[in-house]
Amino acid sequence: MASISESTLKQYSSGLKLWWDYCSTKKADPYSVSVVTVLEFLTYHFKKGASYSSLNTYRSAIAQVAGRDLAQDYRIQKFFKGVYMLRPSLPKYQNTWDPAVVLNFLREWKNKDITLRKLNQKLVTLLALATGQRLQTLALIEITHICKSEIEINIAVPQRIKTSGKDRSQPFFHLPFLNSDPEVCVARVILTYLEKTENLRGSETSLILASKMPYCKASTQTLSRWIKIILEKSGIDVHKFSAHSTRHAATSAAKRKGLNMDTIRLSAGWSRDSRMFAQVYNRPLFSDQTCAEAVLTC
Repeated sequence: MASISESTLKQYSSGLKLWWDYCSTKKADPYSVSVVTVLEFLTYHFKKGASYSSLNTYRSAIAQVAGRDLAQDYRIQKFFKGVYMLRPSLPKYQNTWDPAVVLNFLREWKNKDITLRKLNQKLVTLLALATGQRLQTLALIEITHICKSEIEINIAVPQRIKTSGKDRSQPFFHLPFLNSDPEVCVARVILTYLEKTENLRGSETSLILASKMPYCKASTQTLSRWIKIILEKSGIDVHKFSAHSTRHAATSAAKRKGLNMDTIRLSAGWSRDSRMFAQVYNRPLFSDQTCAEAVLTC
């Protein structure tokens, strides 16, 4: 159990419950896993409308009982190839938004003048854009691991995160002081935030606090809600783009500006050989103008 992260356990729990219910209905032993039974189970849920991703999660959950050889069986592989052909798994976003739109909005919120609630929203959004990290990682930042120098603020995140593993680096952020644009300088926002929350945090060491008493550590869900507020106020369609889309927007913008791919992967927490950015996160900017309009109105 210790080898599986809490988030993975939560993800697998629904699949294991479905597997248990299916085996109970068929009077089969859920711990004696056969490929045939697994295929029947997966086909049953495919016919009920389950996506490729959901079915793959169910398969991974059952593999915790059956062993990793389940995924290597040629019949299972053929099944998933067929599912992909019949019901392709597409990325959540085909395009992304321009971070400049959000930054232009946040420049109007002066760090020294805004309320703690707005400062929270501004800080979390800027951190998400500046690092390209998951909100889970940002929620784990502690003031004891923040180090200030003359040119930048460095932040280490030693706690276990989704991508933690043997011989893998933990997140470490270099946030330089942007003298030319102080109102969207995340390093300056952090210093202002620490100053405003100094008398509120008591023994709480988490950087990001709730906006009202008892000023405890802000949850990942709260961070997500704050970012969505900023996106909506900036004019981003929050019905289409979630708070997690900051990861797409930030890394895609870095790529458009010519940043080295290894630097992008390191900052966002992907391994050196990961193709996650190329396959899922690297997206063109969203535009209301169609190709036809661009060509025919020139």
